[in-house]
Amino acid sequence: MNQIEISGTNLNPFLSPILDELAVYFHKHTVTNEHQIIKHLQNQEVTPFQHFSLHNTNDLFSAHFLCMHALYHLKQQYELENTYRLIIESVRVERIDVSVNDIANHATNISTVDELAAYYLNAKHYFETKEEEINELLTSFWQLYFAQNDKNQALATLQLPVNATKQMIKRKYLQLAQQYHPDKGGCKERFIAIKEAKLILDKCVIA
Repeated sequence: MNQIEISGTNLNPFLSPILDELAVYFHKHTVTNEHQIIKHLQNQEVTPFQHFSLHNTNDLFSAHFLCMHALYHLKQQYELENTYRLIIESVRVERIDVSVNDIANHATNISTVDELAAYYLNAKHYFETKEEEINELLTSFWQLYFAQNDKNQALATLQLPVNATKQMIKRKYLQLAQQYHPDKGGCKERFIAIKEAKLILDKCVIA
């Protein structure tokens, strides 16, 4: 792996400046995504992001891992301080203020570590992941990214919230399909888009 500016097995020397920049970034952008965060770190020339070429597979993995490594550290920091919650998803990262309910569950939140957090918080994966594993990880990541992106677009087409249930989807689909059906003077292109959105959501939404 092409570890630009990084050697050994320790990412700590790079972590503090990245965390400082992320803290500033989230004051202006409470809802964002990983790609926007990486581009920001590159534009601000935060080491080593300014050296990464996202068109290079190894560099892309390095940028991805370092970004997620820092985000999960920041998430832990916020939980210890009990100031914010950091929601980290494949196509969305959001920082929200801690509410009264969050304070009641504070100890539980800190003790909960999911598998993704465990993976990205372990620096050895940055140094020991082989090229073939990198390709598999990135392929899986982008498949998930595009699947989530398709889901979000489908929800927007049907004018539904992100937490829409199957029942909500079916009800909204029937309403819009009737409204835009070509046989009733509706728009054919819009009707097709509605049908395609329903097919996508049928695969993505379980309950």
